[in-house]
Amino acid sequence: MFVLVVLIGFGISVNAQLFAEKKTIYVIPETAKIFYNGHEVGNGSYEIKFGRNEDFVMLKFEAPGYISRSIKLFKNNPKKTVSYELFVDEAMQGSLGADEGVDLANKYFSITCKKGMTEDVVWKRLMNITVTNFENVEVRDKSAGWIKTAWINTSFLYQIVRTKMEIQLQFTGEDELAYRVKISSEIADKDCGSNSQCFIKYGRILKKYEQVISELQTTLGSNF
Repeated sequence: MFVLVVLIGFGISVNAQLFAEKKTIYVIPETAKIFYNGHEVGNGSYEIKFGRNEDFVMLKFEAPGYISRSIKLFKNNPKKTVSYELFVDEAMQGSLGADEGVDLANKYFSITCKKGMTEDVVWKRLMNITVTNFENVEVRDKSAGWIKTAWINTSFLYQIVRTKMEIQLQFTGEDELAYRVKISSEIADKDCGSNSQCFIKYGRILKKYEQVISELQTTLGSNF
């Protein structure tokens, strides 16, 4: 009987320690925001106390210029201290977005051609800009005024950004030539691979495609 009581008491003690499990997490850079089960709780470091019925917690780390990271930390992790490091967001460094005044990713914008330019001249210039900047043109329908490129993948250390362009004749109802242009941009984690299901819309355009917009503006004229 005495042995049984001791064992039961020991079991209760072990369970109490398990339920009161604490872990301290550290994140690099120290400025990184820490989100604990969806709530922001600190920067750089935080002590987690697991609840009685919690087997794990969800953590997310964010910092400007770094790739955000989401992880699941289990209570049975033997480490009392756990460190995480965020990686530099190379895709962001190599791209432009609304913060830089280039809010054109995944949006149609209009190009109104300069007066006096014939449709043949405009088409040749559109095709020249397209083939200069994109390797593969999937659609080149002059009669419909439609140009569409294939995706081009650009790889970074931890990410893949893919870009394509589409140009369509725009009917304005006025005596002028106008086209609408869309530069589509999507991003995926490199670990996921180049499968289309891995990609999501990316609200930024790679810097190397900034010249496409400039060429369209200066070569044809624009109204934006």
